[in-house]
Amino acid sequence: MRKRQIKFILALSALSVFIWIVGELLIAEFINNYYVSLGWALCCLVACCAYSVWKCPHEPDADDEKEDN
Repeated sequence: MRKRQIKFILALSALSVFIWIVGELLIAEFINNYYVSLGWALCCLVACCAYSVWKCPHEPDADDEKEDN
């Protein structure tokens, strides 16, 4: 992995944890339901994974490098 990919993963993880904690605090304050909290955690996890797959900087494949030369 390159530094760029590691920075992206760490920044995305930190942002997702921050959003999850803020959501948990709001859920605890207003709703206070275990299933809503579990659903929120799963939504955050799925969204983080989907965004990571969609936007993560990719390394060029070996086949792509051969075509460029």
